[in-house]
Amino acid sequence: MQENVVKALEWRYAVQSFDPLKRVSESDLKVILESGRLAPSSYGLEPWKFIVVENSEVRRRIRAASYDQSKVTEASHLIVVARRTDVRENIVHERIARTAEIQQQDPKSLAGFKEMLDGVIASRDDAALDAWVSRQVYIALGMMMEAASLLGIDNAAMEGFDPRGVDAALGLAEKNLTATVMLSIGYRGIDPAATRQKVRRDFGTVVEFLR
Repeated sequence: MQENVVKALEWRYAVQSFDPLKRVSESDLKVILESGRLAPSSYGLEPWKFIVVENSEVRRRIRAASYDQSKVTEASHLIVVARRTDVRENIVHERIARTAEIQQQDPKSLAGFKEMLDGVIASRDDAALDAWVSRQVYIALGMMMEAASLLGIDNAAMEGFDPRGVDAALGLAEKNLTATVMLSIGYRGIDPAATRQKVRRDFGTVVEFLR
């Protein structure tokens, strides 16, 4: 199992050209999305939404807002990972309600937890809060990328887009969301980048043990 994980991550690369005829199965897609749904986040707030864009016209509009990157339309699936913009107003209440329901607790017993979360949110100005939320989103992105790689599904994270254009294409503003990063998944096509040696710093440079 350990060897399989490392091999999958060594095999993975940022695909530049997908085969538009090869499709990811619905069962594999669900596993990838579930890995994002189950991702950890600070205080379990889950400040994200995953939009699987299947509509070809919407994908064309997103491509226009993404510097005409072909992988937006050629990949089997495009997942827009959005962050919430209503964190200050709504997310703590939802977290408490969700915890009370799933763990069958009296909401009153969670008053101390709620007070702490309210303090965490209030301690950040709008810019700091938005930056914090963005960092949470990348945890979910990483989980989905690893899951895809373990399934032998190619993937490429994308930050090269105009968030306002993507938001407009998906109507995200009225849903209190904004596009943060996108993930194309599918199967590599004819892509010169596929045969290039992976360039990474060696283990001893990246990792330091203090014992």
